[in-house]
Amino acid sequence: MRITTALSGSLLVLTLALAGCGDDHSGADDALEDDGPADVCALITTADLEEAFGAPFDEGELSHEDETGGDQCVWGIADAVPGRGLSIVLLRDGHLSAAFAEGGDTVKDLYEDSKESSTDAEEVDLGDDAYLSGTELAVLDGENYWRFNTSTATSPDAIDGMTSLAEKVVG
Repeated sequence: MRITTALSGSLLVLTLALAGCGDDHSGADDALEDDGPADVCALITTADLEEAFGAPFDEGELSHEDETGGDQCVWGIADAVPGRGLSIVLLRDGHLSAAFAEGGDTVKDLYEDSKESSTDAEEVDLGDDAYLSGTELAVLDGENYWRFNTSTATSPDAIDGMTSLAEKVVG
């Protein structure tokens, strides 16, 4: 439960920091290099976001969360109330924080803890296992644990847009 709280808290803090990364991406192959932080911003473009959500987006801001070892990109909707947008967090085995590594935790453990604590988890056919809970889509795919979160709305269109982007990133 404390792991889920730490992940959710980190996601919330980072979701509030909107701006920065750009569409000049080197591609998905380079984004997940094993020897450093993942360039999560390189996985989708603002054009992808605009197509999925029907609104113009700012460039994404890449960050690394030392507390979890996760890499994140946050995009805001241009000309919208601050905090509206999309975030993607990637946790990878071999890149988790020292606290998780020392505890023997894997991304699968973290994913399962999160899924167990979600009272409204709805199964989604994506990756090895996935569920939707509110405005968050969690995906376990091999040694990667993805968390997609839309703060745009809980409307079916917003959820569909986030899901289509998750399919592009994971699939």
